[in-house]
Amino acid sequence: MDESPFARILASLVTRVPGAYAAALVDRGGETVDYAGHVDPFDVRVAAAHLRILLVHCEELTFWGTPTMLTVKGTKKTTVMRALPEGYALVVMMRKRAGFARSERAFSVCERALAREANWPISEVARAWVATEVTCDDRGRPVSVIDDNRAHPVVVLGTIAAASRERGFRVRTEDGNEITLVREPGWFWYADEPPSGAKSQRK
Repeated sequence: MDESPFARILASLVTRVPGAYAAALVDRGGETVDYAGHVDPFDVRVAAAHLRILLVHCEELTFWGTPTMLTVKGTKKTTVMRALPEGYALVVMMRKRAGFARSERAFSVCERALAREANWPISEVARAWVATEVTCDDRGRPVSVIDDNRAHPVVVLGTIAAASRERGFRVRTEDGNEITLVREPGWFWYADEPPSGAKSQRK
């Protein structure tokens, strides 16, 4: 059977999150809509269903507001669930200790892509970052950003503080737009907005 758009989005997330080996999209009733990764389909479906039940119980405890994320850290594995619109949730299965090194930018990109495919409203969290391609000089500093198959030359204005094993830059495009670029492990680049400067809903 051909890979669905949801499966492709989930597979991209697994690639981008350090330590992740599977991801699933699950509905309010605990049924897995689609999944991706290197795991027995039964295992990911059972994990997704149980985590969705836990999220329902957390939603009943209204004193802390609406839960947006649930992390279960075990002695062997870590699983992260993030709430999505209309009762859906995103479940990511990770190796031991990997759950606390997850990429919020990768989750942001994934949530936006899922929202576009499912025609959900796009949250502010999902709008925060876009995945992008960047070409660099010999020092690893950005020289251009690829957007819609077009290379936008950039000038580095300065570096920004980033987490361990990340590099961050503030750059200006040829059109005068200033954007923040961050490179995460695996050479995955993210921008806080498209090079065009217009906030968009694209991947």
